[in-house]
Amino acid sequence: MGGGYAYRYRQEQVSASEAVKLVRGYPVKIIFLYGSWNRRCCSIVQEAEGLHYAAVPVIEKLHRGTELLYLTVKVDDDDECIDVCTRSLQDGGLEAPPELPCVLLLAHPPTNDNDAKMRVEHVECHDLEQALVDDFETEHGELPSSKATENLALSLKEAWSRLFDAKGILLPPQPKQSKRNIVVTKRRVKTEPAIRIFVAGDKSQVGKSSICMGILGALLKTGKYTPSDLAYIKPATQCEAIQLVEEFCKHKGITSCVPIGPIVYYKGFTRSFLKGETGETSEDLLQKASEAVDTLAMGKKVVIIDGVGYPAVGSITGTDNASVARACGRLFYVPGSTAATPERVPVPVLLIGKSGVGDAIDSFNINATYFSHRNVPVLGTIFNKMNLEGFYSLENCKEAIDMYFDKFQPDKRAFGYIPQIPALTNARENVASISQEDQLKDAVKSADLFVEKFAEHVSVDAIVDAARKATLRYIQSTTSTQNRETVSGTKRPAEEIGVTKLANNNDQSKHP
Repeated sequence: MGGGYAYRYRQEQVSASEAVKLVRGYPVKIIFLYGSWNRRCCSIVQEAEGLHYAAVPVIEKLHRGTELLYLTVKVDDDDECIDVCTRSLQDGGLEAPPELPCVLLLAHPPTNDNDAKMRVEHVECHDLEQALVDDFETEHGELPSSKATENLALSLKEAWSRLFDAKGILLPPQPKQSKRNIVVTKRRVKTEPAIRIFVAGDKSQVGKSSICMGILGALLKTGKYTPSDLAYIKPATQCEAIQLVEEFCKHKGITSCVPIGPIVYYKGFTRSFLKGETGETSEDLLQKASEAVDTLAMGKKVVIIDGVGYPAVGSITGTDNASVARACGRLFYVPGSTAATPERVPVPVLLIGKSGVGDAIDSFNINATYFSHRNVPVLGTIFNKMNLEGFYSLENCKEAIDMYFDKFQPDKRAFGYIPQIPALTNARENVASISQEDQLKDAVKSADLFVEKFAEHVSVDAIVDAARKATLRYIQSTTSTQNRETVSGTKRPAEEIGVTKLANNNDQSKHP
């Protein structure tokens, strides 16, 4: 950092025990502590201007010689090592909260008895993540700020006041209320927002739920995810029968599985809704879907959201797939906005398509346009149930379709082509006869076979990465657009801003 501010900046990737040793021996430290599973923090920490800008005025005014330290704690290989950070200082820990990422303020008087005298305060800031990703534009050398960094600076000052008196003398530890006591736990809580992916189809029975199952299974096979990192939900459904994906989740230990969500299109629902007999509005139903997904996403890395039918299913009740995707996205705050409630990022959509070339691409485009018109980003597609032989064989179709996306829609891609698997043809019927144990076992075996084939033909890492990038692009584009509108004195509705953004970044006019 420039500007002559009297503190040092370092970034280290260490084990939990090494982190404890690293913080000893310095008068004051501001520590941004995150676990190695917080990949987003790892990728943006070099550009995390928000913490710098929040820390500078506090340090300049209150203390000099402070070090700003970014610590990546390696926890993926050993969950218990997070305990080293959450233990008390007397026991050789950092007194960090179990929720990561977090900001800590550590201090001790200039004495050789560092271990006994060190103090720590948790800088509690609810929009810490937003402060990290804020994009600053300044003029005339002024120190930039945003709503998130201002909140973070205030939290730093409050933590500082709990450590030092007005003369800069380190205060003795104060008894803490029980609700703020640090609880040592072996269960790590991942506070990085889960990546949400909406799986939609160009028609009913195209294999959406099977694709969801394939994504979950393939993610487990990468070794980067555990069953507790993943979640599956079908917020709206037309079928209440037992699905293969539900049994697969049980088989693999994915306990966060909701095969029947809050919106159920039972026989007669539409007419009852239109007559006002259900007692719920479209907004009520979408709010239930939002809450269900938000609850399921807590502590997860990836949440797969299963659509229903084709994109417009549910439009008569205002709960079509595009509306559900918009309602179930992650929350974010726009810096500088006076809005009392956060906004949502529409969940990026992965479209599942049919075998073929011309008809397959035509179907993709018309269905993708439905989502794009509602400002829901479309990542690309997976083509399911491809023939292995003949003119429309998997290889022949793949060659033509890949050329199409490269030439006309380079911002999207076909993430995979899945061949027909005869063993899965009657899998749904087998699971429906759940009372027959042998049939259930056969169905689960079929599911494992599908996942094997899926992992061979689909790049799940590319899907997750595309969803993550699409989400960040939406946040950054919406933030910059609203900031420009605020500066110009013109404030447009959020829906209009989003559609303008989409027109710039997701132009559908490239279709042949």
